[in-house]
Amino acid sequence: MITRLQVRNFKSLRDVDLPLGPLNVLVGPNMGGKSNILDLLTFLFECWFPKLGTWGPVNALANRQGIEEVLWKGGQDKLLSISIEFVEPIRADRKFIYEIEVVAGVGGYVNIQKETLILQEDGKEQALIVRHNDGTWLVNANGDRLVAVLAQRSAMEIAPPNWDGYPLKFFAQNWRFYQFVPGLMKQANQMTAGSVLDPHGGNLSAWLMWLQTRSPEAFGRIAEAARDMFPEIRDLLTWPTQQGTVYLASQERDLLRPVSLFQMSDGELVFIAFLSLIDAPDDLGGTLFCIEEPENHLHPKLFETLVALLRQVRQEVADRGVPPSQIILTTQSPYVIDQMNLDEILWVEKKKGETKVVRPSDKANLRKLVEDEVLGLGDLMFTGALGEE
Repeated sequence: MITRLQVRNFKSLRDVDLPLGPLNVLVGPNMGGKSNILDLLTFLFECWFPKLGTWGPVNALANRQGIEEVLWKGGQDKLLSISIEFVEPIRADRKFIYEIEVVAGVGGYVNIQKETLILQEDGKEQALIVRHNDGTWLVNANGDRLVAVLAQRSAMEIAPPNWDGYPLKFFAQNWRFYQFVPGLMKQANQMTAGSVLDPHGGNLSAWLMWLQTRSPEAFGRIAEAARDMFPEIRDLLTWPTQQGTVYLASQERDLLRPVSLFQMSDGELVFIAFLSLIDAPDDLGGTLFCIEEPENHLHPKLFETLVALLRQVRQEVADRGVPPSQIILTTQSPYVIDQMNLDEILWVEKKKGETKVVRPSDKANLRKLVEDEVLGLGDLMFTGALGEE
């Protein structure tokens, strides 16, 4: 689990120190920087897992129109710095501290000025990414060199499984980023495109068929929850076609023929997509879910149901001894906030061009108001009390 995220000069995040827990809800006004926090994690993912034939940091910056577009625009500092602290879910005594510094050169040239990974264990620290006169190396805790790192590449790109720092990369390879777009969800998919749900849900039909094949029990739970919330639905179907594609359909009680996903409601599809993430088996899930405005297209009652199911499943997973996924949400909805605990909320807003983050639970007066049920969290959001320092 990521326990701390520090960043300097990434978009509006001029100087942010962000503590994180198992469930984190980023709340605040438009243009505050909530999406930039999620994009920072997307940026790290792209640095560590570049597309074939590309180099991580260079490609991740190019995806954002170059380093000059990424750097905070309120000053002349050319240094982008990111630090992430990670604790192994099954080894809480082991902490990894990763840091990377990227400098903008002349003509958009990018230089990795610093990249380190420190393992803290049993009161000791051991560097696992080390820079020597002959370059940067991945090393194990015993000091053995494993792999040399080429300039302009991240050491995390080439991390082998026998490296002592590999648990961090293993955790990161299953990060998931979502912002569902119903227009993209309403399409047939190739049957082979379903092992992971796409960020915008564009392969929903193939993903559900994959789930139905790999775990009929999980698909059954999804269909049951859909029936509970949409009384018209009798069943969910994944229909293969002669063209090698598949599409989702629902059988409604008062209709003779199924309704294909092309005609299903936006909220119905988004609800089913979230159900599929919640009910997916452990081996098909993610370690971190970053979700932009999950309330979009959903009736408040549907979202309330999703949160209740999420908490129930997370408890069941923990009871099996499996670490639940870490979650980071962005929202501006009082309905969403009212489903959360004060400890799970982070207030994000921009002041003088830079993003500031406040943890409302640190304020004794707010905690008292919530505990005494004087005001709900949604009401406190409207008053601005969540963000006042």
